[in-house]
Amino acid sequence: MKIIAEIDIPPETHAAIQLLRNAAFQDHQVNRSYFKQLPHSRMLTYSGEQLIGHMGLDYRVIRVGDAVLKILGVIDFCVSEHARGQGIGSSMLATLSAYAKTRDVDFLMLMSEHTHFYCRHGFQQVTAHHSWLRLHEHQNYGIGFEPLNELLIQPVSGLEWPSGHIDWLGYMF
Repeated sequence: MKIIAEIDIPPETHAAIQLLRNAAFQDHQVNRSYFKQLPHSRMLTYSGEQLIGHMGLDYRVIRVGDAVLKILGVIDFCVSEHARGQGIGSSMLATLSAYAKTRDVDFLMLMSEHTHFYCRHGFQQVTAHHSWLRLHEHQNYGIGFEPLNELLIQPVSGLEWPSGHIDWLGYMF
């Protein structure tokens, strides 16, 4: 497993990420290695030379109520179908948690319908009103504002998650 800055990823790795991502997200196929926006870095897991695990990492601030929080967001987390059930995803989440604890991060954050899996790994489901920049195919089309219940967070710095409206201060991953 390695974490690499987005700017340092070679074209052949982007091609492998695109194949893995598109296989995992059948309803969201794209001709690139990311869905909405380039992440800041990526965690990649290999079996020999074969890419079997990927997660994009987006480091930024968001606003929740009156609090400004530093989050490390997880984007397009996927494990190849033939490697699922072998603890790869769990290992990647444990590595991410350990990585975040040595950095200036308040919370890990992701959006997913698979709440049971993430809650087993220390994430908590948060329901709140959200606002974010709506992006589609490299164009923005306004601000979204609605309640969502697919947000999962994991405390890293010891802060408690505040209550209130969640302003993504940008796009939603």
